Amino acid sequence: MNLFQVIQNKRLKFFVVSASLTGLLVFLSFPSYQELAWLLLLPVATVLLTHFALGRSSGIEVFTLHLLPMALALGAVFNQYSFPNFSSLVKILIWFSFFFIFYTLLLALNVFRVERLKGEKIPLEKAARPVVFLLSFLVAFLLLTVIYKFELGVLLTAIFVFSLGFVLSLNFFWFFTLTDLFERSHFLGAAAVGVGIVQISLAFSFFPWKTHLRGLSEAVFFYAILGVVRAYFEKHLKYAIVLEYILLSLGVFLFVRFF
Repeated sequence: MNLFQVIQNKRLKFFVVSASLTGLLVFLSFPSYQELAWLLLLPVATVLLTHFALGRSSGIEVFTLHLLPMALALGAVFNQYSFPNFSSLVKILIWFSFFFIFYTLLLALNVFRVERLKGEKIPLEKAARPVVFLLSFLVAFLLLTVIYKFELGVLLTAIFVFSLGFVLSLNFFWFFTLTDLFERSHFLGAAAVGVGIVQISLAFSFFPWKTHLRGLSEAVFFYAILGVVRAYFEKHLKYAIVLEYILLSLGVFLFVRFF
């Protein structure tokens, strides 16, 4: 079997896994399955099928290669549960989007999996890393929305927000090094992002918000903070980049608040 056939077979596997999980998400939209035990079925199935799709993981890969797929599934199913009044058309668009996004995520994660196996960089990494960056933002938006939907109180919310920012950032920074263990710089960068997003969350708690709009606005700030730290890791951090992210975050915040 040549390399082209291997790639084609992997793409077929990713397609089947993405379609299966999308079908399960549709199944869990029926009122009979709107209970916590049923909702957790999707993230559990995601971990198992991601393991099947990417191949046997070991060591740190068990965490780093499975976190984003699991978190994406968790955010998708809980948002579906929390906002059941979407029209049929909107639900269908969400399901198709989930399929496409999950398939794209598997393609990106496979690039890093191959790099780990070969022990060398491959050109596709330049496309895979932005995918992980953007999907970290998407997962943050989905899970922040869930956190605020449950109205856990200021202290508990702050703990969950920090944990979310820290874990997503720690996972993202690992893709720069692909080391067997997390490095000190990974933890420091993740802690900085976690503290930053908690401060934004506490500031936003003084405003009346619709849940999903608050989640979106804070996710953009998470994206901005993560982007600044990312630029620092890539050794091209400049004042212009910081200003760009600040203007983006403030622009989204003002649009959400006043329009």
